Amino acid sequence: MMQVRCQWCGWSYTLKSEAVEAAVAAAEAAKATHHVENCPKCRRALKIQISEMKRRLPRKSGTAGAETSS
Repeated sequence: MMQVRCQWCGWSYTLKSEAVEAAVAAAEAAKATHHVENCPKCRRALKIQISEMKRRLPRKSGTAGAETSS
């Protein structure tokens, strides 16, 4: 989850993890550096850096593929 605050009206809202993952995937496919999100209150466009969105993604556990059998 990611908290976003509108720079125009000050409204604060939360982006779900699924929305952040989809935005990062779409931006990487388009080689973009920003994602444009519209404020739900005033409908003005907000630019959010992809690097900031990547930091808010849940971490993937890297131990799933490294299991050893005894």
